[in-house]
Amino acid sequence: MGGKRKKKTALSSLNQALRRPDLSILGDAVKSLPPAQWRNRMFFMGVPDTDLRRHTDGGFPATLRPDKDTHPLFVLSARTTGPLVCPCTSRRGSKRSRYIQKGCRLEMKGHVMDRDSYLVERYSFTLPLDGRFSRKLLFMGLVPDTCLRDGGS
Repeated sequence: MGGKRKKKTALSSLNQALRRPDLSILGDAVKSLPPAQWRNRMFFMGVPDTDLRRHTDGGFPATLRPDKDTHPLFVLSARTTGPLVCPCTSRRGSKRSRYIQKGCRLEMKGHVMDRDSYLVERYSFTLPLDGRFSRKLLFMGLVPDTCLRDGGS
């Protein structure tokens, strides 16, 4: 019985590795990723405000200006049902809002944040896995834990 359990564990590990390859070896070559490959703390650019309003049931207060019609997206949690994400904004919402610090160098791609980017977690939602939403997004990198700041500090 123990041999079967070890084989099952080894197969599970292999399946997980095949589903989530080591993206760091690709570096700057990664431009977009299907949601099944997303990980915690990934940062994307280019989410249309109209999509954010639709996925947050009209709650996300996007400006819908012609010169600024997208917002960044942050992965709060990678889940099998679809990643839990939230929009980001350069405008500070509440004093408690977590944010990605200006000057942060994102892992995997080396992108440097040009401003503080506040996580609008009250408008988080589960991203569909079908790819229609994510196909428009540009992968910017993985936010190091050290760059996430608590708005209260």
